[in-house]
Amino acid sequence: GAEALNSVRKAGGMSSGTDKKPTKVVNNTVYVGNLAWEVKWQDLKDHMSEVGEVIRADVLKRPDGKSKGGGLVRFATAEAAEKAIKELTNTYLMGRQIFVREDREAGKSKPYKQVESKSSTTTATPTKTYKTTTTTTTTTTTATAKGTEEISVYVGNIPWHTQWQTIKDLFSKYKVLHVDVGELRNGRSRGWAIIKFGKADEAEAAIKAMNGYNLEGREIAVRYDNKK
Repeated sequence: GAEALNSVRKAGGMSSGTDKKPTKVVNNTVYVGNLAWEVKWQDLKDHMSEVGEVIRADVLKRPDGKSKGGGLVRFATAEAAEKAIKELTNTYLMGRQIFVREDREAGKSKPYKQVESKSSTTTATPTKTYKTTTTTTTTTTTATAKGTEEISVYVGNIPWHTQWQTIKDLFSKYKVLHVDVGELRNGRSRGWAIIKFGKADEAEAAIKAMNGYNLEGREIAVRYDNKK
């Protein structure tokens, strides 16, 4: 009787071992649930790499860009995916206990690519915001000019931190329509400014009085703007 029991045990052990692999994991992608909202794809990839090579990791996102609390991880092999289900379920990732199961919607990775490309395009916009500040100031020129011709005067050798308001105050005796300080990207002045006057005699008087004026230890140059 004991021999028969042993042979049943052996047979049972073998059959359960053979059915295990094909039914457990058919593909190499797993779904990871209960993710903390701050988990990024890099964090997910690092955590899942403990059991095998990860080809791709995606945190699923809602239309507003926030995490859905789940992710998809594609391993190099189905064995690694199976290992992840066995060994990484109930492990902690950034303070949350996660669960890992076979991905039931394998092959739907296209939408997540769009999320990635969206984020890369938004990074280009902050550089554009700088230009808008100068365009808003130039609009005041046409409003105050009222059809009169503007005379441009160049002011050079000004300190790098000089703001347009400083120049306007400096030339406040003369009818200044607009001041434009040439700025570099980081907000520093290029060392020059352009002043627009409404009358030629005002511009002339400003040049005569202010050329060679000492502004914070620098002798500024004031002359007609030859670019006009």
